[in-house]
Amino acid sequence: MIMAIALSASLITTGAPAQASAKTVSFQGFSIQVPSTWRTKAEGSGLRVITGACSKQATECKSFLLGGPDQVNYGHEGGPYQVGQLYHPSSGVMECVPDKKHTESGAKLVRSRNVSFGGKPARYNQFTVSCGTELSYTQRVWYMKSKKVIVVDHWKTPGLSSILRQAIWK
Repeated sequence: MIMAIALSASLITTGAPAQASAKTVSFQGFSIQVPSTWRTKAEGSGLRVITGACSKQATECKSFLLGGPDQVNYGHEGGPYQVGQLYHPSSGVMECVPDKKHTESGAKLVRSRNVSFGGKPARYNQFTVSCGTELSYTQRVWYMKSKKVIVVDHWKTPGLSSILRQAIWK
């Protein structure tokens, strides 16, 4: 009950719609509280948390990825993810997340800092990803090297920073 109240309060302060209830999502030794309307879907050995609508024009539904060792080991062009890199698991050209008619044409690191992920240290990186001359999107990455956990958000999910800060580790 306390966690549900905290989740609702944190989502209200971030501008996300208030949710009547929360549910627990567990992955790789940690648990987070998310709105009960969000769904989960296995994605390889990772877990996608679907937060909103699925557009036929986008490459993925509004969501974020919870990744473990496999996603970390192959998180950058088929090799290991490193702090400061765009999460780009393919070694080829990737479709633009919000509109798959376009391909990614470059990325710029715009923010990088140490953050708390359930009371443990993690690195946060934010990129602006270009898709041609007129379209771009934001990729946010939380990476915890000690636990081999990565969280990748392409949709600026409201309240996600707070949700991860309040994660509970086993």
